[in-house]
Amino acid sequence: MTPNYKAPNPPPPSAPTTPCSPCPRWLNSPAFSLVELLVVMAIIGMMVGLSALAVSGMRAPALQHAADQVMSGFSLARQLAITKNTRAAILVATNTGANLPSEPYRYWSVVYSNKNANTWTLAKDWEALPNGAIFWEILPYGANEYNTRTNNPFPSQPTFTIRNYTIVSGNTTIVNNGSFAHAAFTPSGWIGGGDDVGIRICEGAVMNGNATLTSTNRYYFIETDWRTGRIRMRTPESYTP
Repeated sequence: MTPNYKAPNPPPPSAPTTPCSPCPRWLNSPAFSLVELLVVMAIIGMMVGLSALAVSGMRAPALQHAADQVMSGFSLARQLAITKNTRAAILVATNTGANLPSEPYRYWSVVYSNKNANTWTLAKDWEALPNGAIFWEILPYGANEYNTRTNNPFPSQPTFTIRNYTIVSGNTTIVNNGSFAHAAFTPSGWIGGGDDVGIRICEGAVMNGNATLTSTNRYYFIETDWRTGRIRMRTPESYTP
C-alpha cells in the first residue's frame, strides 16, 4: 500500500525589491520635491558664502604671522647687541643676486658686527614673510613720524634707507658689500643715532622685483623706543586719536 504523499507548500513569493530598500523614502522617489530642492540650494549657498569669507580672510592671519616674525627678529638683534657687546641689526633684503633671497621686500635676517672689522656675522638665516605680506618702509622717529603722515598716501613703491653690509658665516663670505634696509641696535640695547625705528609690514605681493600693495587699511608697524629699546607692535587702530 503506497503511503500518502503530500507535496510541500511552495515558498511564499518574495516582496518586490526597490532600487534602495533600506534607504530613506526620498531617495527612492523619482524626483526631489520642491521643499527638498530649496533646502539643498540653501545649503550650497551657505557653503559658497563661508568659502568666500575664508578666502578673503586668509591674508589677515598671514600679516599677523609676519608681524610676529619681525618682532622676534627685533628681539633677537637687541639680545645679541647686549650679550655680545657689539652692534646687531635686522636686515631686509631689498634686491636679489648671488647668495641673496629670490625676492626683494619679503626676506629678513639678523646679523651682528665683528666690532673693528667691517663685516657682520649671520645670526639668523634669511626667512621669508608669509605669502601676502611684504616690507613696505622703515621710518625713523617711530610713531612721531607716523603721526605726521597719517593723512598722506602710501609711497608707490617700498621706501628704505639703504646701507651696505658684508655678511660672513665662519670664514665664508656670504654677501660682499650688499645693500640692505636695516634697523641696528647698539651694545646698550637701543637703536643707534638716537632715533626710534619702525618697520611697516603691509598686505601686498612681489612680482618681477616690483612690490604691489593690496591694501592700505591692514598693516602692522613694529617699532622701538631708542631710550629703552622697548619693542612693540602697533596697528592702524592703535594710532586713532
